[in-house]
Amino acid sequence: MKSPLSPLPPHKIRDLPRDFLMAKLADYFRAPLPDGVVEVDYSLWRCAETGLEFCAPPLTGNGAFYEWISGFASYYPGFRWEYGEVARMIKAENISAPDFKVLDVGCGKGDFLRALDFLPAQKKYALDLNEPAIRVCREQGFNAFCGTVETAIAVGFLRPGEFPVVTSFHCLEHVSQPVEFVRELLRATAPGGKLFLSTPYSPMSFESGWFDVLNHPPHHMARWNLAAYRKLAEILGVKMQHFAPRNRPLKQALQLFSLQNHGPN
Repeated sequence: MKSPLSPLPPHKIRDLPRDFLMAKLADYFRAPLPDGVVEVDYSLWRCAETGLEFCAPPLTGNGAFYEWISGFASYYPGFRWEYGEVARMIKAENISAPDFKVLDVGCGKGDFLRALDFLPAQKKYALDLNEPAIRVCREQGFNAFCGTVETAIAVGFLRPGEFPVVTSFHCLEHVSQPVEFVRELLRATAPGGKLFLSTPYSPMSFESGWFDVLNHPPHHMARWNLAAYRKLAEILGVKMQHFAPRNRPLKQALQLFSLQNHGPN
């Protein structure tokens, strides 16, 4: 077993059997699971150097899994705290420059790009592996491509170093090879440009008393923290800044109480 971020031997935290995960998912969504949604037994490990928690095997959720969970209205948040923060920082850039444009990788139906109401649609680029979501982005006038950064560059949809700003919200925790994933994002980022990433910060406050199956495999391959982000930046040779919403202890306590007593629904 090897950490994605360190050569040091990781520590095993717990086993996550397939039947356990399926039961937790059924309880979370209050719905039975189709066959084949969870394929294997997993285990959870902790990087000895950074505390990053990651799963084994590194088998991401399959098409049946994502088709099932994406069918629930609660799965897509519509708006996230970081959308507003990143939009504010982008607005401070030289957005009137002729070559200024934004690439959002893992764009979904374009929720973040819609928040950039100060940019024309032709300066917004959307990438996702979900073809129906990409069709929605095209309908909004965005330059949209179904595939990865690597394939988009290979077919000429993108050029290396083309974008002063690249964003990827809640994607890093889903991939099995995070260093390679971010390296591809940086390949699309212009020299001196900015890459914005966001993930849940793990363990989340309520996880001390409630198991969040969506922050575990097959949904999330890794559980990120600040030390892991710093190590990722060191490996890739980039400068890093950390942004987070203000801590609200009372709200967090009430959220944990609600989850313990009523569940997510």
